[in-house]
Amino acid sequence: MAEMSAPTLPLNVDATDVKPNGHVFALVGNPNVGKSVVFHRLTGTYVNVSNYPGTTVNVSRAAARFEHGAEVLDTPGVLALPARSDDEHATMRALLHENLRALAQVGDAKSLRRTLALSLVVADLGLPWVLALNMADEARARGVGVDLRGLSCAIGAPVIETVATRGEGIKHLAEVLKRAAAEHGKPMHFRYPDAVEP
Repeated sequence: MAEMSAPTLPLNVDATDVKPNGHVFALVGNPNVGKSVVFHRLTGTYVNVSNYPGTTVNVSRAAARFEHGAEVLDTPGVLALPARSDDEHATMRALLHENLRALAQVGDAKSLRRTLALSLVVADLGLPWVLALNMADEARARGVGVDLRGLSCAIGAPVIETVATRGEGIKHLAEVLKRAAAEHGKPMHFRYPDAVEP
């Protein structure tokens, strides 16, 4: 039986709707940025991984390796929020209805514009979050360098580099995720141009 589409959710989510005190960490990001490989590294659990969008169509859940009693969610890739596709609806339901402690946005280090467009939405959720720039080796091979400290200051969240296929940066990601959850302060709010804010 086909699942009915959920109504489109508003972009601005009241921070009181999300609870940064749970035991669940979630991975979010665009399609094909390596979320499922990061998920495997953090949990030891494999999910179906392919090189085309829409591979992860359900939310996968597994016990975290880095903290006893914690879980990690691997959400379907999203191109934009509010949700338009079934994959994006599944991700939004997880973000709004799970008792989340923190988010890790997994982004493609080679495609910062696309990654940071989603970062604006992630920041608006009001949850502790970390930006993991994955495929950092491929970015370096193309001459793309990122000022991690400067970017972190600009978005109000920790930024780290990872190469999930080799496990690089994964231990650091787990440590930063736990620290971000413990030190959760005032959520970052981006002020858009006056024509956009209304």
